[in-house]
This record gives sequence, C-alpha cells and structure tokens, in this order.
Amino acid sequence: MPTPQPPTRDQGPADPNRSWLQQTEATPPQTSQDQAQPHPPQPQTPPQPGDGRPRRPTLSEAAQSIKPGDFLTFHQAPCARSGLLTGIGAGAAMGGIRWIMGLPIPRAANWAVGAGALGAIAQYEYCQLKRMQEREKVKRVVEVYAAKQAREKREKYEEEKRERERGEEEMAARKGGWWRFW
Repeated sequence: MPTPQPPTRDQGPADPNRSWLQQTEATPPQTSQDQAQPHPPQPQTPPQPGDGRPRRPTLSEAAQSIKPGDFLTFHQAPCARSGLLTGIGAGAAMGGIRWIMGLPIPRAANWAVGAGALGAIAQYEYCQLKRMQEREKVKRVVEVYAAKQAREKREKYEEEKRERERGEEEMAARKGGWWRFW
C-alpha cells in the first residue's frame, strides 16, 4: 500500500481548515468565513543557514567551544583573580565561623563552599561593573578630547582665514594708491 506524499508548496495545505500546518508562499484568498474565525499562530521555524535571521547558539555548541586549555588559563581572565581570592577568603571565614558556632565540619564546609562561590561571583561581577564604567569614562574622555581637537583646529583655521582676509585687504589698499582715499 503506497503512502500518500505530503503536498508540495505549489499544491497548498492538505487540509484547508488547518492551513497553519504548512506555510505556503502564496496565501489563499480569505472568505468572510475565514476572516471571522481566528487562525492559530504560525509555528516558529528554526533559523536556517543563509535565511538572514540570527541563529541562537545551543548549549551543546557552547560546551563544544570549551577547550581543555581553557581550564589552565581561566585565572588570567580580567577580574578572575580578584574574584577567586575574595571567594577563598569569604569561604574560609564563613566555614570557620560556622564551625566555631558548633556546626559539624561537613555542614560548616558546605557553608564555606556556598559563601566562597557567592563571594567569588559577587566580586567578579563588581569588578566587571567597574571595568565597564572605566571603559565608559575612557570613551567619554576620548570623545571630549576629539571634540576639543576639532574645535581648536576649526578656531585655528578661522584665525588663519581672518589673517588672510586682513592681508588681502591691506594688499588691496596698497595697490589702490593714494587717490583711492581722496
């Protein structure tokens, strides 16, 4: 028994009542009955390569982008060192305090790990915020400096232009002779 083939784009949807199952380039003319009934939303098709839409990366692609050497150099990333040191200090302090307060060592260690992780993340994010603010300040300084340079260049050009015009007027006055003023 042959299986029925799905309709091609030229043929339109197999079931006219469920046109959303297959998107066609040419939409069928709507009747008054079609306009009265709301159509279900069009399904989102995943972006295909070359269709112009940005493609969202997947978790597996992100995991594949990690190289073994990244684990040996992550401490060289900006703000990582201060975050790790703060996390170590916060974890040791919290673990020690909880142990002194009478918690068993495994529970105090859990507190230490949690506090260390939170401290490291908080310090890392704080450092990143400060770096972003510093970049904004530098960007603003560069913009102000460029505007100042442009203003000084424009003022210098205008001054040179006035000097040229004044010189041309003097030359015209000298060429005119003494009868020009009588």
